[in-house]
This record gives sequence, C-alpha cells and structure tokens, in this order.
Amino acid sequence: MKKIAMLFILIAFTFPGVVSGNSLTPNCPNPESLMETSVKDKDNLIEVLNELIPKVYGSSLDYKEWKIEVIEPMPRLIGHEEVYYHMAINFCGKKVAEHSWFVRLRFPRLLPAQSASLGELFIAKDANNKWSAWFRYH
Repeated sequence: MKKIAMLFILIAFTFPGVVSGNSLTPNCPNPESLMETSVKDKDNLIEVLNELIPKVYGSSLDYKEWKIEVIEPMPRLIGHEEVYYHMAINFCGKKVAEHSWFVRLRFPRLLPAQSASLGELFIAKDANNKWSAWFRYH
C-alpha cells in the first residue's frame, strides 16, 4: 500500500497538469546561500509565517486565518510525510532539502473542503537571515 501511495505522489509531481491542473514549479534557492537551521529556529519561522503567508497566498480573506498542522525541518520528517523530503531532493537537490522546512497549514475559512483548506510550503532560510517559501503545494 505504501508503494502505491508513493507511486501516486510521484505521478502527481511528474505530471502535475493531469492531477491538479496547476503548474508546480519550485523556485529553488541557491544551496550555497542557505543557512543551517535546527528545531531551535521553529519559533522564529512561526513568527515569519505571518509575513510569508500573505506573500504566497495573497490577500483573500480565506487565507487571513490559518493554523499550523505540521512544521518540521525536512530531514526530520517521518512516516508518510517523509515523501516531502524526497520531493525536495528531487526538485532542488539534497543540500536544499537538508536546509528546508516543511509547513502544513489549514485555512479554516475554506473548510469543509479538505484539499482547498490545505496549504503546504517548502521554506528555507538564506545567509541574510531571511526565510522564503520556495515551493507551494496546495
């Protein structure tokens, strides 16, 4: 079953127009310009999400309210969420993936639509101490 789920996810990212109708193009950061982060940076990233979310999702009222469901450095992802770490490696290389965070958000105003109310971001911190979302899935 796990192999089937992994296959579906890989197909979804290989042929994004077929599955979602959207173009999924990561904006890979320069791996040499990234800062190493750790779980100690979690609170800082949570604060920065207040700035990043409007940049990524726009100013619609639907995205003004959000809740964090998962916020974790990519290399620490486990279980079915580990696939996002492997996606990051596939998209931008291992070094970028190792320096990135996975953030899953829920936008309550879009419920009960589970997919529409979900936000997933790949985020990294550069040498200038600036966080940026380099990939948005949902």
